[in-house]
Amino acid sequence: MKLNETFDFENGIPPSKGCVLLAEPFLQDANFERSIVFMCEHTEQESYGFVLNHPVSVNLDEFMDIAPKSIPVFLGGPVASNSLFYLHTWKGIEGSEEIIPGLFFGGDLSEIFEQIQLNPTQVKKVRFFIGYSGWSDGQLEQEIKERAWICANNVSVKTLMNTPVTDLWKTCMSLQGNQFQTFALFPKNLLDN
Repeated sequence: MKLNETFDFENGIPPSKGCVLLAEPFLQDANFERSIVFMCEHTEQESYGFVLNHPVSVNLDEFMDIAPKSIPVFLGGPVASNSLFYLHTWKGIEGSEEIIPGLFFGGDLSEIFEQIQLNPTQVKKVRFFIGYSGWSDGQLEQEIKERAWICANNVSVKTLMNTPVTDLWKTCMSLQGNQFQTFALFPKNLLDN
């Protein structure tokens, strides 16, 4: 379902590395309904990122017996659903890539686990994903043109990592201004209004 042309669900911000994509309020897609996608890369050749707010019902130690207990896992997207990825806020993890200031992709997993084992409350500094979200050349721009997504570049790392995932879409949408605050209040099903 595409958003009706009478709704002005756009802000003119193009997709870029480090932006977030906010799904339009009525998107009827199991992978992306009310999702926030953090973009790790956006070039002519590739675009990919991770859905930040779709937790799965199992913890990481159920996938990997070397993982510390009680670490949540998220469905990052429908691509490569047999692979594990992670974003974190630890500076200095060997092999990690800083996507935006203070938010890193990948790196030495044993160092990540060591940080969590030293202080279990540090689990809030990392988010693990099964799979990722990817777009081919021009596909994301077309979906934005069709108003399936808006791009936002004003969401802080603190908001992305510390907001409860059940509130993340609404919080990020509200940050986009008055018009988008109205969208944030829309129920998933308009009949529930």
